[in-house]
Order: sequence, then structure tokens, then C-alpha cells
Amino acid sequence: MLANEALYGFLKGMKFVYTIIVLVCMAVSTGAQETYYSVFTYDHFIPEVEINDKPVSLQRDLYPEWYYSHSVKQDMRWVREHDSSLVAFWNNKGDTLLHVLCELSGIEWQEQTLQIYLLRYFPSPGSSSPFMFPVGGIKKGVLIESVPVQNVQEFYFVYLLAKRMLDQSVYLPRHLALQIASHPLMRHSPYRRDNLALLLAYSTFESVVGIDSAKNALNSAFIKRHMPGLLIFKRYFLNKWVLTPDNTLRDWVAQVSYSSPLVQATRPPRPVKKTSTKPIQFIEGVPLKGKLGFSVHINDNGFLVVDSIDAFRLGYACGLRTGDRIRSVNGARVRTHRKLVEKIYETLNEGGATLSIIRDGKNLSIIIQPMDLAGEAVDSDYPEEQYQYIPADSVFDDSIR
Repeated sequence: MLANEALYGFLKGMKFVYTIIVLVCMAVSTGAQETYYSVFTYDHFIPEVEINDKPVSLQRDLYPEWYYSHSVKQDMRWVREHDSSLVAFWNNKGDTLLHVLCELSGIEWQEQTLQIYLLRYFPSPGSSSPFMFPVGGIKKGVLIESVPVQNVQEFYFVYLLAKRMLDQSVYLPRHLALQIASHPLMRHSPYRRDNLALLLAYSTFESVVGIDSAKNALNSAFIKRHMPGLLIFKRYFLNKWVLTPDNTLRDWVAQVSYSSPLVQATRPPRPVKKTSTKPIQFIEGVPLKGKLGFSVHINDNGFLVVDSIDAFRLGYACGLRTGDRIRSVNGARVRTHRKLVEKIYETLNEGGATLSIIRDGKNLSIIIQPMDLAGEAVDSDYPEEQYQYIPADSVFDDSIR
């Protein structure tokens, strides 16, 4: 009897010890997965961040037609009811993320404050400037793609922060400009600057959240679907450019020659040059050169109205049509052609420029954003004397909407 009791006591004690060992191993494992905090100094300036989950006007301006029959205030309430995990993530790790982004990039934050707008719907997975992030879905027309949750959502959020940091370094005033700002790898492209931002985001997420979480997010279906340069990233950057406070992204970029194989491999696809000697047709009233390809006039009500447009350039490809009355660009009223173009280019490469227009008496919203246009002419390919004038009506029917 005493022997049995002793054996029972011994086994019970061993079970307790085993439980303690398991808990300690889990804690150690979790700690290893969670952070590399000790290698960072946290002595850099970081901006003050304000999360705005009530941008009613912004959400309405993105989808004016949709919100004729739906309540934008109800959608904003929905955002506040469903953004708790993302807000908790930011409250817990936000300052650390800003510090680590700074230390791994070798670039200082320039802005004093950072506004982050949480929306229910947005036409893309998010925009870095202005910082807009959809909590409900990626809405294009009647199609709505669900957004990721948990680690993948957090990872893309950090990617937009990294993208914003690199974007601001390119557009610094000349006296503050970084040497790498003009480097080919810093040019806006899914294969270049976007991949640098992805590398910075991945290294930051790995350090702050954990290696496994970073790998799982990078290999998720969502990231594969929305990062067109991912194959280039995995081939040339992942596990090859290791970012540390002593060997930052800025250092890596500075070491790459402008004529290096990496620069050549990440060149964006270029339109095939036309070899025909026939004169290139152009549209009446539309400039020969330029990406947008449309002209406007001011009507009696003070609206800018599209009067000529090239069916083979960006404006038409993004949905703009002859006769469209332009109410605003990114929510701001524009009254001259010059101001219109300036406002479009401000955000053209940062998620696109949102134009609120009136067409056939209906309020619509279109987004002018970069895209590869088949057969798009490069200015240097076609000398000006090759162009000949033809009337606009002979190219396409202006009545098409």
C-alpha cells in the first residue's frame, strides 16, 4: 500500500514537472517566433499616428453611385464594429513597427503625423498615400473581393507603411534628397520599388511579429494575387538581401550598379516598338505626348468637361469618356486643366487618382491608375514629324459612353 502511494506521488510529481517543462518550451518557442527586439535602438523619430475609422465623406466619394442606394454611415458603423483586431494590433505593436521600419530601411520618417483611414470598401487592397485601408472588401463595380484577416491583413498593412516610407524618400526636397532616390531600383514599379517595400515589410514583420507569421503571410493566396512582382522578389531579394540596422535597405540599394543584372532583370515590360513608317494618327485637341491623353474645356457651370480623348491612352483605358463632367479629383474641386493634371499625378502611382464625374446625369467615380497598355507608344520612338492630323470623329464615336 505504501509503495503504491509512493509510486502515485512520484508519477503525480513527474506529471507536474512535465507540464512545467512544456509550458517553458512553449514560452521559449513563442518568444523566438515573436521578436528580435534587442538588436534595435528605438532612438529614431517616429510620426504620431491617428487611425480614422469614420471617414464618411471619403468613403462616399469613392463610390457615389453605390451610396445613392446604400447608407455610408451604416458602413462606417460596420467598420468600427470589425476593426478591433487591426486596431489592437496597431496599439500593441505600432510604435515598434515604425521604429523597426526606420532602422532596417536606413531612412528617417519625415512626416510629423500620419493619418490612417479605415474604410469598408476600396478599389484596391489599400493605398499608402493617402493611407487608406479597406476592412470590408476590395470593391470594383459590383464585384467585391474579401480582404484577408489576422496575419495576412497585418502583413499588408505593414507593407503599405513600408511603401509610404520609400515613397516619401523619393519625393523629398532637393536639399534633403537621399543619394538612392534616383536609383533605378527606386523607380515606381511592381518589380522595383514595390519589391523593395515588400522586402522591408517582410524583414520588419519577421522581426516584430515572427518568422513563421511572415512566411505564412508572404505565401498566402492574397499576396500572390496582389503582388505581381512576387516571383522577382523571391528570386532576387528574399533571403539574399538580409536587412539589419548595420546593413540597411539603403545600403543594399547603394551597392547595386545601375547596369547590374538585377537592374536589368527588374526592368518593367516595355511596349513593342512599331516598325511601320506610316504616319501615326492623333486626336484633334489632344496633346501628342503625355500619359493621360485627353483635353477638357470649362462649361457654363464651371465644370471641366472632357471634349477630346485618345482611345489608346490611359484616360480612356481607365473609363473616362468624351462629355464627362469632372466634379473633383480625390475629393478636391479643380477648375483648370493644369490643376486637373497636377491633382491626378499627385496620386497616380499611389493607388490612383479618384475622379468624381457626371455622365448622362449620373454621378460616377472612376480611378485613373497606371496600367500596361498594349502597343503604347514611347515618346522617343516616334519623331513629331511622323504625326498627321485627323478629325476626332473619324477615330471613334463620341456618343459612346
